[in-house]
Amino acid sequence: MVRWPMTVPITILTGFLGSGKTTLLNHALRGPMLARALVVVNELGAVPLDHLLVKEVREDVLLLDSGCVCCSIRGDLVDALLAQSGAEARFDRVFVETTGLADPTPIVATLVRHPELSRHYHLDAVVTAVDGEHAPTTLGRHDEAKKQVLLADDLVITKVDVVSASALCAARAAAQELNPQARLFFAERGLLDWRPILEWTPSAVSSRLDVASSGPSHGGDEVRSFSLRAERAVDFRSFALWLSMVSQFHGETLLRVKGLLRVEDEHGPVVVQAVQHVVYPTYTMPRWPSEDRSSRVMVITRGMPVALVEQLRSSLDGLLNAPAARVGATAREPVEASS
Repeated sequence: MVRWPMTVPITILTGFLGSGKTTLLNHALRGPMLARALVVVNELGAVPLDHLLVKEVREDVLLLDSGCVCCSIRGDLVDALLAQSGAEARFDRVFVETTGLADPTPIVATLVRHPELSRHYHLDAVVTAVDGEHAPTTLGRHDEAKKQVLLADDLVITKVDVVSASALCAARAAAQELNPQARLFFAERGLLDWRPILEWTPSAVSSRLDVASSGPSHGGDEVRSFSLRAERAVDFRSFALWLSMVSQFHGETLLRVKGLLRVEDEHGPVVVQAVQHVVYPTYTMPRWPSEDRSSRVMVITRGMPVALVEQLRSSLDGLLNAPAARVGATAREPVEASS
């Protein structure tokens, strides 16, 4: 089992056109959390402009302008990150701002699957800016905006200072209908406390993965989710096989799987995550962030038949609550990212 990552964390900042991503990034760069960060800005268009706004704050911003990060730019992103890696690297994290039309899934897949990248970096989180003024309309009309919200670990509602209370409530409801499990933050004039988002600690990671047990729920737009808990140790090999099979056969409708597993002979929880067909490499936290040492797993689907969702819930429930004989012998076998 891989231990607590010593590689460089990567944060993806996404959000639809006009959602306020660049304003958020500009203010973040003025604070201490990104003082030593490598910042990568991806722009789509013949005359890139956003990176110029960012360069007013930081001169060492990397611009990738050969296309959308979800398409041809992925090779450029890999080349840029590998070129910056190594013992001489002077940054402690990477912050990637995507275009407003980017689907985060391909970049997530690239960061997780690429064997050389995984030696130097790990994906920390997808942070999505949500327009506090136009979110209901945007999410109703544009699939890219929906995907950005659906895949988010953290949602940041922007423009809090310029919208009415009713508009803000509508934006929040529209975002949480698609992704009720994401953590929610609010930005006023682009100002945001980035510490709970960027701190790489067991408690911060756990807060994204900690879920309450719940039956199947419907979140609109054919989004369905469920969460399960188990007090006993989990047979890690059986869970890894279950996750691999589900992601391979149902990846198109499997939006997210994330959770913490209690595994015998491990001092901390085992972190498991998947996005569609992509299973993240697993690792073990150095300690449990609280006294609660139960396993917990959340599954989010989109467009998956109700009967199949119930079958997945039932099979996972049986796996989590099955006796875990000799788990310690299997837990240390690493699970690689699936293709």
